[in-house]
Amino acid sequence: MPKKSIHPTTHAINRFEERVIPQLPKSSRARLRNKSSIKQRLYQLSRRAEINYEANQMLHIDVFLTVNNHCPIPITLVLNPVKRVICTLYISAGWENLGCKESPNWMWSQ
Repeated sequence: MPKKSIHPTTHAINRFEERVIPQLPKSSRARLRNKSSIKQRLYQLSRRAEINYEANQMLHIDVFLTVNNHCPIPITLVLNPVKRVICTLYISAGWENLGCKESPNWMWSQ
């Protein structure tokens, strides 16, 4: 069965700008400076995610965002599989950047 498209909402795009972009090294932020590139990245993340399309409730899916071969950032996508949208997203709980923004090193801290 082919994967169905999950579309990012404007809210999810805005949360990506607010929560994820500040965690990226300065050299990587330039690649995601406009909403269309953020939207494309969210489409890529949702295509890689394992999604149960038969669920009738909100799903919290953990994915890793890699930009320019830097250490991946753990992100949780909140999806509505019925409407097929990414409602929001956030840095996954339990993870901590033990490096710095220019040289991130995300580690499980729990």
